[in-house]
Amino acid sequence: MSLVGSRRRLNEGPRHVGRAVSVGAVVFALMGCQTTVTTSDGARSAPKPTEAPSAPQGAKPNAMAITFAPKPADTDGNLLPDSLQVTAYLFARPHPAPIFADGTFHFAMYRLGEAGTAEAPGATPLRAWTFAPESVALARSMALAGPCHEFTLSLLANRGSDALPVESVDLVAWFEPADGAAAVWLRGVRSVQFPRPEGR
Repeated sequence: MSLVGSRRRLNEGPRHVGRAVSVGAVVFALMGCQTTVTTSDGARSAPKPTEAPSAPQGAKPNAMAITFAPKPADTDGNLLPDSLQVTAYLFARPHPAPIFADGTFHFAMYRLGEAGTAEAPGATPLRAWTFAPESVALARSMALAGPCHEFTLSLLANRGSDALPVESVDLVAWFEPADGAAAVWLRGVRSVQFPRPEGR
């Protein structure tokens, strides 16, 4: 064995050991289920997703939130928007995750500024929808945020017309629990646009 060859192998040894230790550290971190690990090139990997804590069994809703599509759809092709897709969430505060609950959902559209409050609702809505407990059960779905209920608010329901007298409305919503508990109201109103083409 030459002196040069011996030196070469001696110099290569620590590099192999260092590489093995580096890879082993990453494997050990992954096996330990850590939320953040360091890869072999020194970069931090993406955080491991965790499930949001769920509300305890039997929790009662005391808060409500809704989201809706960017704009209403025109389902009958007459260039007038007539249907709004709404997703409703119920919460049992202080728990952050939404829940399912048995009961009735109500939605109503008013002229801007005429919706009133939960204590004193507006007198006459432009449109109103009621979804009975059977319909609510069928509307259950799962969104990224968790349990939710999905509804279509159609101006054409019950032989209604999509010719609203205004282009902007205030939407209000509330939920009546099936057990007779106090109604859960959406906080504030949500303004929705129902734009009409020129000349309509």
